[in-house]
Amino acid sequence: MALIPELKEHISKGSPESKGVLTKAANKMSEAQQRDFLASLQFGDAEFQLAVAPYMPKGSTIDPSRARLKAFPKEAGVGPEGLTLKGVSTKNVTDPEQLKSGDYRGYEVEFEPDTVTALEAANANPRVFAHEYRHFEGTGGLEIINRIQDLMASQNSEELKDNTRMLAEAGIRRAGVRDKKMGKLYRDLYNATINSSEEEIIEAAKTIMQSPKVVELMDMGIDAYSPDLFPDVRKKAALGHYFKRTVLGDTDATEMPEGFRAGGRTRLI
Repeated sequence: MALIPELKEHISKGSPESKGVLTKAANKMSEAQQRDFLASLQFGDAEFQLAVAPYMPKGSTIDPSRARLKAFPKEAGVGPEGLTLKGVSTKNVTDPEQLKSGDYRGYEVEFEPDTVTALEAANANPRVFAHEYRHFEGTGGLEIINRIQDLMASQNSEELKDNTRMLAEAGIRRAGVRDKKMGKLYRDLYNATINSSEEEIIEAAKTIMQSPKVVELMDMGIDAYSPDLFPDVRKKAALGHYFKRTVLGDTDATEMPEGFRAGGRTRLI
């Protein structure tokens, strides 16, 4: 049976692989069954959006039809924790060479244009998808600013640890070889997330959020000349309930307090 127009349109937004599988299944259904099938797909989309939304800035779209999960073939021998590259946004990318993952043991993964991809099943989680959706929707800013947003959106202790470590890693790269003092600060904070207690990780997160470079980058979002590169994360970034409780001190803030800078933080009631 031919597909009903609504289901055909919904399926058309998916990956080539999913289009084939879903179309083959739907062709065997009656019109009533197709409508039920469409409803179940739309419900899955809504669940995906609800899972990603707490990590996203206010007003985000989170188009689920753009989401993809890609993986290297089994023969590549990728471990259960995946690779350093966790996800990719290919907004407005059409160059075939830029749509490749890069070589891993002789294998490559090809991404689709204008999609948001989690690479390997270990990274198919709301945190990784949100990071790439922010890039896709133009609210992520520079990579290091997007990592500040990752940290601010932390929903639990594990995320706080991982996000603090990744932001410290970005700080190390930004310091380079010239700024030895800044480099040492971020290396110490990176190390503070390894084999550490929850309290130690919280202190590391507080320290990195009040470090001069992070504060400078957040300040650059105030009336920024280029908000695409320097979004005002204090006003727009998501605040995870765990980050808010442990790092901000459980304020009633719905926005990052402007006083949260090198000299200390203030309550915003």
